[in-house]
Amino acid sequence: MMADIAANEYLEYGTHEDAMYGTKLETIRKIHGEGRMAILDVEPQALKILRTAEFAPYVVFIAAPSLQNMTDYDGSLERLAKESDMLKQLYGHFFDLTIVNNDIEETIRQLEKSIETMNMTPQWVPVSWVY
Repeated sequence: MMADIAANEYLEYGTHEDAMYGTKLETIRKIHGEGRMAILDVEPQALKILRTAEFAPYVVFIAAPSLQNMTDYDGSLERLAKESDMLKQLYGHFFDLTIVNNDIEETIRQLEKSIETMNMTPQWVPVSWVY
């Protein structure tokens, strides 16, 4: 695995409890080659790698709920909201859609609808991806 990491064959990788894991770029290519859609949950830094003509991602950001709509919250939700705002500020230019997760069922409905729409509607891509 270390040789593959050195050869930049991973979208992202890490360790957990002394075990290494990662997402190989070739796996994503294989999924796309089979006419299927790869659905990935990635760290924001990986968007810089994915945002190319080869992968042409549709990026959905699921934002933390608005604290104004919540009457009972603790510090962890406040921290989550701050992190969500920071991610939106730093990486928002990569997002094709932002869904605010105020209600999990509604969030899932919006996500399913966006996937259906994306599959049936032509998408805008940078001209550099076409020529």
